Amino acid sequence: MSIEQPIDPQTIEATRAQIRGAVAEIAGLAGADIEPREFFEKFLAHVVASLSAAGGAVWVVASDGKRFELNSPHSLPQTGLPQDLESQQSHAQLVGQVLTSGEPAAARPGPWAGDDGEGGNPTPYLLLLAPLTTGAKPYGIVEVFQRPGASGQVQRGYLNFLVQTSTLAADYLKSRELKTVREREALWDRLDQLGEAVHRSLDLKETAYTLANEAVALVECDRASVVVCRGRRARVEAVSGQDTVEKRANAVRLLLALAERVIKSGQPLWYTGTLVDVPPQIEEVLHAYIDETHTRTLGVIPLVREIESDPENDDETPPKFEILGVLVIERIDEAGLTDTLCHRTDLVSRRGSAALANALDHDRVFLMPVWKTLGKSRWFVEARRLPKTVAAVGVAVVVIIALCIVPADFRITAQGTLQPSERRDVFVQEAGVVNQVDVEHGAKVTAGSELAQLRSRDLEVQITEVRGRRAATLEQLGSARRSQAEPRLTFDERTRLSGQYAQLQKTYDSLDEQLKLLKAKQELLTIRSPIDGLVTTWDVQKRLADRPVEKGQVLLSVADPKSPWELELLLPEAHAGFVTSAWEGKPADQRTLPVSYILATDPAKRRDGQVIEIQQSAEVRGEDGNTVMVRVKIDPTTLDTTLRPGAAVTGRIYCGRRPIGYVWFHDVLAFIRAKILFRL
Repeated sequence: MSIEQPIDPQTIEATRAQIRGAVAEIAGLAGADIEPREFFEKFLAHVVASLSAAGGAVWVVASDGKRFELNSPHSLPQTGLPQDLESQQSHAQLVGQVLTSGEPAAARPGPWAGDDGEGGNPTPYLLLLAPLTTGAKPYGIVEVFQRPGASGQVQRGYLNFLVQTSTLAADYLKSRELKTVREREALWDRLDQLGEAVHRSLDLKETAYTLANEAVALVECDRASVVVCRGRRARVEAVSGQDTVEKRANAVRLLLALAERVIKSGQPLWYTGTLVDVPPQIEEVLHAYIDETHTRTLGVIPLVREIESDPENDDETPPKFEILGVLVIERIDEAGLTDTLCHRTDLVSRRGSAALANALDHDRVFLMPVWKTLGKSRWFVEARRLPKTVAAVGVAVVVIIALCIVPADFRITAQGTLQPSERRDVFVQEAGVVNQVDVEHGAKVTAGSELAQLRSRDLEVQITEVRGRRAATLEQLGSARRSQAEPRLTFDERTRLSGQYAQLQKTYDSLDEQLKLLKAKQELLTIRSPIDGLVTTWDVQKRLADRPVEKGQVLLSVADPKSPWELELLLPEAHAGFVTSAWEGKPADQRTLPVSYILATDPAKRRDGQVIEIQQSAEVRGEDGNTVMVRVKIDPTTLDTTLRPGAAVTGRIYCGRRPIGYVWFHDVLAFIRAKILFRL
């Protein structure tokens, strides 16, 4: 016979206080904004500690609704839950029975079911199970592994405590589900606003900017960009937060290169800090863009629409898609890819694709800007304005006809200089250093007069060396001549000396010829004037003194002011065709074109001349670009001013008569033909 020991009231009160504290902690957790896994880990820790149990677990219903998944185990390995298939099946049946019935249960350790489908407890612990439900939808089961041996009343107390705490966990799930529903409703409201905003206009640029700016707020990223495909070319159409896109910016150019690579691949690209899974053809441009922008999370999502399939084709043919562009999502300070980010980006890209497709179709309509303008101009043909409109149209028609049929003189303007026809550039014939300059700017010179003296150290060394070798050879010749005069020489010795003398004579002659050539080159170091005239090079002394010069370099220029004067006009290559056509349209013996010109020094007076020669090929001349030289003969007696070589001249070459509209707008017509019609 056993005698039960009385329980200390203080112990009972302490236990109750501990349980109330655990319940309060769990109630606080139920109201916290934390993820389910974190909640159930802390929830199980409090429950297991309050019941002094061996462990616990939360089993949740899988997405297919047919299986259970372990969500948050607590000290589960210490519970001795068997790992064999039969035990696991029995335990799963037990959990399923509790979830189906919706009633808590306590399962003692012992035999488990066979083929009758009844579950059992394959562990040595007392299993306490309480269902978790959110409304009519079962979420899972809370399971506690309690040590066996307690009385039935104590076991019921354990189960009641588990049911009470499970109710708090169910409240957490309900509030979580309610929050999810509210967030989903808010998301769909924002998506509706996005759809309304991007479909508000059919203008391509406006649609792209709206999509980029709305995507930043909805996806919760730092920057969003829209790249649009136009034919075979892509273009960065919009960047969030920017009114215009600077296409020459390095970041924009790299973004465009990255988008083009993704468009070619046809697959979305996500970057979260590593290039491991990035295709090789994209890796290089992606690395360059990341280095430029320091983006930590990047998504490049193709914007596509399905192409309508041919109804005669087989229904099993996979659908085809047209890539309209890409949506670029960037996070600067946060790295990582979350389900929320991917889900929201997908939703935005779908709605953006539909709006972008409509805008592109609208933009591709032939002459759409013209139709828009006409649509906005209907008030011109209203009844009270119709007479004015008819009058304005009549005037416009008359002006257009006049532009097409009224003739006018067609003249081409060209810039040039006034030059004497007889002028020569003086070239350096041997490299050296300018040792002496004998003339100044404007000095009168005659043909052959000395202009400057060069000095070449290399040439002096060569002359000295050849002279020395020639002197040594001459001495050897004298010695050989004296040796031949010896009477006691044998025939062989005399023959040998004769050959040696002949060889020395050839060497001497060669050195003498070299010395003459070197002296002739030395003579070329004296720069002489090729013609009579004036030195036209400015500030000759300062420009040439002690200056090293190379062979072929222009040293200075000489011009004869007594020779006939002429104009040298530089005709832009784009206008050369008009002049050449007018020139070749005349007989060979009558080829001349009138020219009127003004001098920069006397712009008030207009003078006349005649084209006498047109260069056959264009040349690049400094800042003037590709030009054709035109020589113009003038009458110097009409020049009542001091003639200065190189004076600036503006000339107008007469090219016949053309319609006045062509005379005024020929440059515009040429631009349209070259830049617009030719490319089409």
